[in-house]
Amino acid sequence: MKIALFKIFGFVLSHRILSNYGKMLVKKVEIAQVMPCIADPAKIRVIAKADHRLEEVLPFLDKVIPTALYSERAGFLTYKRGLSIITLHAFGEIAMTQITDNEEAVKILNEIKDKINDTWARRADLYAYLPKTNCGECGEKPCMAFAMKVLNEGKKLSDCTVLAEDKYRGARDTLVSLLESAGYEV
Repeated sequence: MKIALFKIFGFVLSHRILSNYGKMLVKKVEIAQVMPCIADPAKIRVIAKADHRLEEVLPFLDKVIPTALYSERAGFLTYKRGLSIITLHAFGEIAMTQITDNEEAVKILNEIKDKINDTWARRADLYAYLPKTNCGECGEKPCMAFAMKVLNEGKKLSDCTVLAEDKYRGARDTLVSLLESAGYEV
C-alpha cells in the first residue's frame, strides 16, 4: 500500500494524517458482542468496535478523562464510569462492564464517540494560538513541533519565549485555559 507524503513546515506527513487533521476521528461505533457480566449476572458486558483505530487519540483522552489509566505499550486506556469499567483499545475495540442494558450501552458508546471526537478536534487548537514564527527559540522548529511536544508533555508553554511578549497575551491566556481544561499542568 502506498501512502502519499507531504512536506509541511519541514515535517513529512502522510495523507492519512492530513486528511484526519481537525476532522471527526470516529463516525460510528457499533456493538459487536453482548455477554452476561461476570461481576453482576443481572448486567451485561459489551464489546463494541469503532470505525477508526484509536491509538492517535488515546494519549489525549488520558489527559481529559480524570480517572483514566493509559498504557501506550499495551495499547489501551481504561477508566471507571460509575460501576462500569470502560476500556478503549488502540485497534478500535471498546469494552464495557456492568452495563444495565443495550439502551444504556448505546448511550455510553455515543458519549465515548463524542468525547473521542471532541478531544481529537481540540488537539489542534494549541497550534492555532501559537505565534507561528518558527523561530526555534523553544528548541523546536517549527511551531507545530512545539505544539506536539507540549501536548505530549515534552515541553512547557513557557518554553515559547515569543508567546511571553505582550502582543500575544490574549493567545497565551487562551492556551493556558485550553491546556488546563484538558488536564495539563501549565
